[in-house]
Amino acid sequence: MSQSVIQQIKNQKIVPLFYHESFEASKNTVKALYEAGIRVIEYTNRGVQALENFTKLKEVSAEEFPELLLGIGTVKNTEEFDTYAGAKADFIITPVISEELVNHAIKKNVLLIPGCFTPSDVNIAFQKGLMMVKIFPADALGKNYIKSIKPVFPGMNFMPTGGVGADADDINGWLNGGAVAVGLGSALIREDQTAEQLTEKVKDLLHQLNDN
Repeated sequence: MSQSVIQQIKNQKIVPLFYHESFEASKNTVKALYEAGIRVIEYTNRGVQALENFTKLKEVSAEEFPELLLGIGTVKNTEEFDTYAGAKADFIITPVISEELVNHAIKKNVLLIPGCFTPSDVNIAFQKGLMMVKIFPADALGKNYIKSIKPVFPGMNFMPTGGVGADADDINGWLNGGAVAVGLGSALIREDQTAEQLTEKVKDLLHQLNDN
């Protein structure tokens, strides 16, 4: 399962991530993304309704978004990890990395994509056999960072997140610098746009990225 999720992320090139207190707003966002062709989404654990909303989204996805891989982000410890693993998260993304978290994920056989900043962070994931890391916050490191460290970690897949622009030029800059995909949050999913506008924006973005 882990390899298929990672391959889907690589194929998609972007992973939209968001949180909303309202379940209906959350569901509408997922629907808009799904209709645009998105099949991997990160819902973030950033509010009091996160667990309840995520659980409901997983329930409705089985019927309404059958191809969707829905993961949870902003998980920071093993307790949160277990909570969302129990809620059937398809993958778990963290802003940090620790050997405890990595060992726990391996034991539970749940795909973990940990947040890494330094080569030492990446090495924890690499030595444990993880196949993908999130580079976070990406904008603090720049587009050449992955290219610099990638040769040291053969086979590792890098997904920069944090400060990545929601336009093809910016995303291609990261992809050309060694990333396999990028995480896109508020640059892509904004409060001031309709669901229809989000769908069209994402359709256009995917079209541009896949033309390259």
